[in-house]
Amino acid sequence: MKTEEEIKPDNLENKQPEATPPVEETSKPTKRQQLNDLLKSTVDGYDPEDEEGSSEKLMGYIGRNNEQAKKLADALSKDPKLAQMLSDIVNGKHNAPAALVRYFGRDFLSAEEGTPEYEELAKAEEERKKEVEATEASRKEYDENIEKSMPEVEAFCKEKGYSVDDFLGKLWDSLVGPIFSGIYSRETCELINRAFNYDKDVEDAMKAGETKGRNTNIQKLKEERGDGLPKGLQDQSISKPSKKKTGNSMIDLARMA
Repeated sequence: MKTEEEIKPDNLENKQPEATPPVEETSKPTKRQQLNDLLKSTVDGYDPEDEEGSSEKLMGYIGRNNEQAKKLADALSKDPKLAQMLSDIVNGKHNAPAALVRYFGRDFLSAEEGTPEYEELAKAEEERKKEVEATEASRKEYDENIEKSMPEVEAFCKEKGYSVDDFLGKLWDSLVGPIFSGIYSRETCELINRAFNYDKDVEDAMKAGETKGRNTNIQKLKEERGDGLPKGLQDQSISKPSKKKTGNSMIDLARMA
C-alpha cells in the first residue's frame, strides 16, 4: 500500500507559493495641498501658482469677513436677546418663529398704530416687500438675458473651438466673480484694460509691423543694388570716416525695434 508521500502528484511537490502582488499605496495629499484646495474652493479666483495675486485676494477675503464679523458682534452686543435667539436657532433648540416668541414675546409684532414701534415695523415690512420685488425682477431679467445671450456664446465658442462650460467657468473665475465680490486686482484690471484697448493695440502692432517691413525691404534693396556705382567701382570707392556714435537716440531705438 502506497504512502501519502508516494501518491502525491509531482507537480504539487515542487510548486512554489504564489507571490502576493504589492499593494499600491495612494499618496496622501500634503497639508499644503489640502490648504490650497480649501482656499480655491473658498476664495474666488485663488491660484496658488500666483502668489502675489492670490495673497491680495486672500487678504481681501479675510478683511471683508472681519468687517462683517465686527458689525454682527456690535449688533448682538446692543441687543443680548437677539444673540440668545440666534444661538437657539443655530444650536437647534428652537426654530426661527419659536425663538422669536421665546425672546421677544408672542405679541412683539402687534404694536399699537401710531406709535414709533408701529411705524418702525411698517417701514421694515415695506422695505422687505420692495427687496423681494427687486430680487424677483432682477432674477427674471437675468434669466431672459441669459436665454437671449446663449446662442451668441455658443456660436462664439464653436468658432473658437471652446467648450461653452469651460469658457463661461473661466470667465466667471477670472473676471465676473472677482468683480461681483468687489475684488479689482491687478490681474482683473489688466484683463479689462486689454479688452478696452484691443482694437488700438492691434492697429499699433500692424503699423509697427508695416514700418519694420518697409525698413527691411529698403535694407534688402541696398544690399542688392549697392550705392548706385558700377559693381567694379564699389569696392574702390573712398569711404568716408564714420562719426563715432555716442549712443542710440529714441528714434534709433524705435527703428531698431
